[in-house]
Amino acid sequence: MKKILLWIMLFTTLAGNAQHKPFQFGFRAGGNLGWFGSSEVNYVNKGVAAGASWGFVADFFIMENYAFTTGFDMVFLNGKLEYPDEQIPNLSTELTPGIMTRKYRMRYIELPAVLTMKTNEINGIRYFGQIGVGIAFRLSAKGDDSFLPDNSDVISERTHDVTGDTRLTRESLILGAGVEIPINGDTYLRTGLKYDNAFLSVLKGDNAANPTEKNSARNSYLELNLAIIF
Repeated sequence: MKKILLWIMLFTTLAGNAQHKPFQFGFRAGGNLGWFGSSEVNYVNKGVAAGASWGFVADFFIMENYAFTTGFDMVFLNGKLEYPDEQIPNLSTELTPGIMTRKYRMRYIELPAVLTMKTNEINGIRYFGQIGVGIAFRLSAKGDDSFLPDNSDVISERTHDVTGDTRLTRESLILGAGVEIPINGDTYLRTGLKYDNAFLSVLKGDNAANPTEKNSARNSYLELNLAIIF
């Protein structure tokens, strides 16, 4: 009798697991607002800047309401930072100290590793929360510079490649929440908010105006995203 009960329980478990796919895939896109944060006194965030992302998402189910979510995201992440610097201003041939205001326009490919936790359907909608980490690889970095020399009111502006001033990788904490809305059969719409916060500075090297100070700032973003899952 015990063996029969065990077989019944095993069959019931397998049947329950067969009612949902072990994995699902989809495509996503989003818009974000990025900014900088720094523990260095002389490195100051100068507001948020808009960016975007697109990519591929994959859910591998651990249990019916729990999935390991990964994929890849092409992230266009921007932000503006102010700090002391030395530059050669317009109409000058010598390095001059001053204040640099730089808008960083950075492009990454990010690989997330996230735990997605879902509710059962509530009035046809499922709610989810996410927590995990991401590692991103820098593809390019450009700077829109506005340099104000000391003892001058003439601003020098230029746009140039600043890849050499930035780290190759970006490691981050990922938090998310949102809803899933059924469309047809196993196809549904997923939309939500994502908070992505870098653990470490994305800049490298020493400050040009003060070599004893490191270039140090972490970029973060808040994203509104939309995905179609099949």
